[in-house]
Amino acid sequence: MSSTPAKVISLADRRAKKEDEARNAPITGWITWLHCPKCKTLEYSEVEMPDGRVHKKCGTLVEEEEVQIDVRAEYTISLRNSLRLDELFKQTKIPGFLKPIAKKGIGMLENLQAAEDEYRKRLKNIAGGSIEPYPNDWDEKSLGMELKTLDPLGVILTEARQPNLHFPEVGY
Repeated sequence: MSSTPAKVISLADRRAKKEDEARNAPITGWITWLHCPKCKTLEYSEVEMPDGRVHKKCGTLVEEEEVQIDVRAEYTISLRNSLRLDELFKQTKIPGFLKPIAKKGIGMLENLQAAEDEYRKRLKNIAGGSIEPYPNDWDEKSLGMELKTLDPLGVILTEARQPNLHFPEVGY
């Protein structure tokens, strides 16, 4: 008979581990970059249209580039970007006489924050509901993809949010 003791398996621990893995598993999704060759505009959509799309503004058939994403990773990075933008808002203490000049900078931060909110809304559409972000100790560099940090803001863009990687001829 073996002298090695039997390993005790706790079903509750095993179930908790599986639930945790499921909660932190990547959510695969797609976004589509749209380029209008006539207007030279770029935008993205989370809505799949197998028969192609026509640009509403000019009626031209747009070029499309589908990009596979980890929805949970994109959502987590977007939340972190919003927190960073919130920090920048708090750090922006402008004396009264400079406020008219500083409106452009504050407006830019507000536009970036609105873009992050819109992106998370679209990510929820892709996932079909709410998304649990990765834990705080999750490192976006673990994605193994090209990340771009917008200096001096510190906002991170994944490959999926860099249209120039998908349509380099546009020069966005």
